Amino acid sequence: MYFNSEIALFNACRTLFGKEVNLSHEFLYYLQPSGAKTAFRNQAKAHHPDAHASSSPLIRQQQTERFREIRQAYDLLIEYLEKRPRIRPASFKNSPAQTVSYRSKSTPRQSTQQRPHPKPASIPSIPLEFGMYSFYQGKVTYQQLIEALVWQRRQRPTLGAIAQKWGWLSAAKVSQILGHRGQAVRFGKKAIELGHLKPHQVEALLNYQRTLQKRIGQYFVEKGLLSDAEANRISQQLTKHNRQISQRTRSRAENRC
Repeated sequence: MYFNSEIALFNACRTLFGKEVNLSHEFLYYLQPSGAKTAFRNQAKAHHPDAHASSSPLIRQQQTERFREIRQAYDLLIEYLEKRPRIRPASFKNSPAQTVSYRSKSTPRQSTQQRPHPKPASIPSIPLEFGMYSFYQGKVTYQQLIEALVWQRRQRPTLGAIAQKWGWLSAAKVSQILGHRGQAVRFGKKAIELGHLKPHQVEALLNYQRTLQKRIGQYFVEKGLLSDAEANRISQQLTKHNRQISQRTRSRAENRC
């Protein structure tokens, strides 16, 4: 059961991320506090009353009310994210959310000149994947990243389907794993918890699943969020970033020895 009504949560998302965002259960599942915080900061910069100190009293009043709405939306989402129930992603296919879309009817390949997006905080000194690195580069918004993750998940077969294909699980055991309510949340860990799969089997399933899923960069290019040249450039920068992080980690480990 949600701690706040779904309608209120969706309205809060629209307040922070804009009316064009595609809202669904999956959006709420992938949303993280850091993304909500970044969206709040961007909205606060535009609508904080102090930014309109030289405007007319009417404008200041409107912006004060707007900022109050933004703050309430942020507080609501943070409360939800701290207490949200652990919904398994596989359940979205069986119980699809009524997606609320405010996307315009423009063609998918929009010109990249319609950006830029507000650039978030500096890139963290941790290994990153293409989607998060693109977000920290200011190339895509957080909601676009979430939509890309949802798209990517829908392109790949489930672990249960792969395990059945390989003869490691029966359909009955897959159903039992999906319905299991133990400590684990993800399918693989549930299967290990129930004794249906070994850790090395789950690792093999995950590795194979990754080879089948489409790259997030493909989604960004197809949607016109990145050009092919931009995607290639980001990929090269990401490789350099992760290599530097790996080298620093090794250096620290050697210094401790």
